[in-house]
Amino acid sequence: MELDKSTMKLKVKTILFGAGVYAKKYKALLEYLHMDFDYFTDNDSSKWGTMLYGKPVISPNELVNFSECQIIISSTHEIAIRKQLSQMGLSDCIIGLDDLYNLCEQKMTGFADDKVTVHQEDTIIVDMYEGIGWGGTELWAANLAYGLQRAGKKVILLGGTEQPRLEERYESLVKRVSEQETIMHMVDLLEANLPCVFVNNFAGCAFMAAIMIKKKYPDLVKIISVIHNDNKSLFDAHMMLKEYIDKVFCVSNQIRTHMQDLYEFDKNRYFFKEQPIETDMKWNRECNTTQPLRIGYAARLVKQQKRADLLVDLIACLEQRKMDYVFQIAGEGECEAIISDYIAKNKLVGKVQLLGRLPKENMNQFWSKQDVFVNVSEYEGTSLSMLEAMFYGCVPVVTDVSGAREFIADGKNGYICPIGDLPGISERIKSLATDRETLKNFGMKCYRMIQEKCNPDRYISYWMEKVLY
Repeated sequence: MELDKSTMKLKVKTILFGAGVYAKKYKALLEYLHMDFDYFTDNDSSKWGTMLYGKPVISPNELVNFSECQIIISSTHEIAIRKQLSQMGLSDCIIGLDDLYNLCEQKMTGFADDKVTVHQEDTIIVDMYEGIGWGGTELWAANLAYGLQRAGKKVILLGGTEQPRLEERYESLVKRVSEQETIMHMVDLLEANLPCVFVNNFAGCAFMAAIMIKKKYPDLVKIISVIHNDNKSLFDAHMMLKEYIDKVFCVSNQIRTHMQDLYEFDKNRYFFKEQPIETDMKWNRECNTTQPLRIGYAARLVKQQKRADLLVDLIACLEQRKMDYVFQIAGEGECEAIISDYIAKNKLVGKVQLLGRLPKENMNQFWSKQDVFVNVSEYEGTSLSMLEAMFYGCVPVVTDVSGAREFIADGKNGYICPIGDLPGISERIKSLATDRETLKNFGMKCYRMIQEKCNPDRYISYWMEKVLY
């Protein structure tokens, strides 16, 4: 199939294959190229017959009814979708991302290469655009930007206008881009700040803009992709265009190892450093020897990744063991109603407390009151909540997700259980409730572990010395 490069428009019916979370960025890319498209298609039958961004979502089976069509894969499941289209006899209808980026390169007129302003100092542009809240990735991005600025670097934290305002020290770094401006505005922003290092966190619209600028000015742009959790679909989203990526930073050593095994990419271009935690507090914790064991949970109350729906089963396991405990849950999300109903139905008000989403500045006080940190996630990067809790002497009892074994020696300063093993988690919590001397010793070891590994100044130094250049 052929593209009409003079008008930047596709000649025939155009379909985006993938109506999920990545549909938005492909739509934005086509808008930048002034290309229209006709349909979305998706393998999820619940989406058929619905509208997305004003376009109908159709079944993939309908594609064979078109006399001519051109298909852009707007999903991270590119290999599987290509195989599916090949089996349908539609391989020749696929428009590759490289074709689109080549058109982008032609479209970018702007300054001629010999007239673009090249500054003496690199600008570090940290992507937070796709973030919609204040989770671990957003906190990591903001802390990196702030730390690099304090170290004397010129930094821009790229955010969206729909995001909540951040703390003042971060807000001063934010350049906000509206959903209407998206790629065009980002391209202009990057071009005005050459040379630059783009720190890619979400593999979204900002990543696309960085690739466009890198194609035009390959010697003036570096792209560093940051992988925040151990989920292959996230790996694929970042590495679909690995030819444009200079380095990959992994938030856990386990993630680095997995990626080195999965992709044909220079192993020397993968980097890892333990997550930074503010570590200026001196140990002054008193062991809880007589009061009910205090269990803390702080994360989004969602099923995907966090599996907060399993908290009700965990509470049931704790009750079966007739434990004396107070379980405080900080967070919000779709599972909040399920947990609230369970608390009321089983008359656990006071024993299990839903605190809602706590401001970041209140989290230190929250963790200082807890004895145990619990996590039931299916996958993570390295949980910042876990590190913060350990710094305050909370003993972690967690699922075997990425980052856990880098900070927890099972049975020596906490416990690691198989994913979904709620009876095992509750049994280990009970053992800490009955053996407060072990609780005290584990808590001290956790504090020392975080002090040793998670120094923020050393983290920023590592980035400046090893990762940025």
